[in-house]
Amino acid sequence: MLCTGPDSLPQNTPRQAGRKTSPLTFAVALLMLPGLLAACGYQSMMAIPDSPEGAAGEGAATRIALVALRNDSPEPWLDRIVSDALRREFGLRGRFELIADPEQADYVLRGRILPIALRSNSFSTFVVAIEYKLTLELQLELLRAKGDVIRLPAQGLRESEVYLASQDVEVARSNRLEALRHLSDILATRGADSVGGIAHPE
Repeated sequence: MLCTGPDSLPQNTPRQAGRKTSPLTFAVALLMLPGLLAACGYQSMMAIPDSPEGAAGEGAATRIALVALRNDSPEPWLDRIVSDALRREFGLRGRFELIADPEQADYVLRGRILPIALRSNSFSTFVVAIEYKLTLELQLELLRAKGDVIRLPAQGLRESEVYLASQDVEVARSNRLEALRHLSDILATRGADSVGGIAHPE
């Protein structure tokens, strides 16, 4: 088929005045127009190019879900403090995407908080404790999507901190809570480092 532009039409072609185009003929012409344009090498500006299959998956972040930790310590809300620290840590790492549904995750992190170890660290001349040493320990494991379970190294999930004692109950509680938050941040960083080494080995 020969494709021509408007300039190539014969200039002396007589116009058929007074002849009306029927609606059926007009509809058929509209249906045939895309095929004629494609045959002539024209493309619609509204056409959406197909994206290559699998391109969206390249460089995608590793999806990880955090299951609520079991709290075996006497500290209320400690499971929430540790879980929040873990979420913050993974949220800062661009290679991970936190998701709520474990079924859709590449990895699921779960575990428990062991009982807290607390002992007096120093005493006054009146044999009154002025400092306490607090030890926080976690047991974390990583569940792969394919079903196998990896226990994170225990040596990196135990840390201690000393905080000041006080005869004021509220001050002592605040110092203790601050120590627990700091320890949670430390262990969350180490836990995320371990998960990163498993999910993204160099």
